[in-house]
Amino acid sequence: MAIKRYFASQDNTITNAFKANLRTRGTGSNMGASDILEAFVIHGQTTASIDAANAEQARILIQFPVDSIISDVTDGIVPSSSVEYRLKMFNAPHGDSLPYEYPLKVAVVSGNFWSEGRGLDMNEYTDFGVCNWISSSEGIAWEHEGGDFFNSASSGDRAYSSSYYFSGGLEDLDVDVSFAIDLWRSDGIGTASNFGFMIKHDDDIISGTSGSFFTKKFFGRTSEYFLKRPYIEARWDDSRKDQRGLSFISSALAPPADNLNTVYLYNRIRGTLKDIPSLVGTDQIIYVSFFSGSNDDIPTGHRLHVLDAAGLVQQEITGGIVVENGVAQTGIYSCSFAITSSLDTVHDVWHSGSIEYFTGSINLEGLTASFVQYETQHISDITNLKKSYVQGQKPVLRVYAREKNWNPNVYSVAASEPPTQIIENAYWRLFRVVDNMDVVPYGTGSTNHTKMSYDVSGNYFEIDTSILDQGYAYGLQFVYLLNGNYVEQPEIFKFKVDEEPA
Repeated sequence: MAIKRYFASQDNTITNAFKANLRTRGTGSNMGASDILEAFVIHGQTTASIDAANAEQARILIQFPVDSIISDVTDGIVPSSSVEYRLKMFNAPHGDSLPYEYPLKVAVVSGNFWSEGRGLDMNEYTDFGVCNWISSSEGIAWEHEGGDFFNSASSGDRAYSSSYYFSGGLEDLDVDVSFAIDLWRSDGIGTASNFGFMIKHDDDIISGTSGSFFTKKFFGRTSEYFLKRPYIEARWDDSRKDQRGLSFISSALAPPADNLNTVYLYNRIRGTLKDIPSLVGTDQIIYVSFFSGSNDDIPTGHRLHVLDAAGLVQQEITGGIVVENGVAQTGIYSCSFAITSSLDTVHDVWHSGSIEYFTGSINLEGLTASFVQYETQHISDITNLKKSYVQGQKPVLRVYAREKNWNPNVYSVAASEPPTQIIENAYWRLFRVVDNMDVVPYGTGSTNHTKMSYDVSGNYFEIDTSILDQGYAYGLQFVYLLNGNYVEQPEIFKFKVDEEPA
């Protein structure tokens, strides 16, 4: 699953708001043990002038285990590049007034480690402690009251902040914070350590030119609502496209990249993937030749001329070990080729020198242009979905799909079941059944983080049940990109996450 979530390690709300007497400010109060986080700006509760100096504010401090992110990147669990990191915080409903049409700034905290604290009181500000509006930790003051953070205006060519706009007020916060993760992961920045984020209102709101904005609340890290605790989510595309079951003959209708086919060799020994012992080097180079025929896994006919990824004519293609997220995948090899042929089937021979390791077959289809765009409907199923999983399991789910209007011929009627259709662009979403809450929405954007892989047997994908709350039923649903349109499939596949093995 191309998603990894990192939950907050500490959070707090700091404020300079007046207490109920409207004379004393709660600058020394701490709310670090509260399960709610709050951001607001208030003007005009006293006779003081309406400006930034007199504004009552609440700001959010939140920190995440960036060391875990760095470790996961080092271990190849998360890629080192082409990853989007998003900060997600969930709206907490309340009975107070609710602002709308405003942005919240998400800035990188600078300069000081800060303590979460043990305070709870978010109304009267009676729980004193650190951190607070004045101090970051015991005996250490912020350089600027209200906390220290990087301003975009003073950060040179790096953006140390972002913002999220709340049009209706009830929205969750969902903002790209890759800039911060890159900052904390970078060598040579020197001045930046992981002190987390500050969520605050913009300066024009603090100045009073736009009036008061009271109050926006989010669920904190200790919330009883497991799925609404704040997290940073790493997203990337991990789909593997093994085109052994979906290869095409080169066509002038397609650009060179679309004429390339990629096929894989999975070296499973007694059910376990293992490297081929005779292949050496970090790349574990292996060669692939293509033949017009095969008899009992022995190539027959003539060796075919094919094109490599650079467009050069070759009688053998250089392949090698598959590397994903910077880590070589044990026992998995691939090669890419383009072919111009009148054959319906070619046979791939994987070899090194005189040693032949594997002979397979590849069915070829032709690319054609059409004046008519057909709207196709599909029937989908998950062939190996269980009724329940224990939290933490990572099942790889197999998808069976075929066109709804499938018309069998004599051969296919005699077959035990209709063949599965490979969907090149298929995506999944995961939701909680009781309230239809999206746990993982469709990842159809730039990251493609819920895009399915496929091989000769059809589509497949992995889910990580560690991000799911126990005791609930969850649903899976698919969307297919067909003829340039996303078509949501009607089937819903349900399972439960248990606390203990069934």
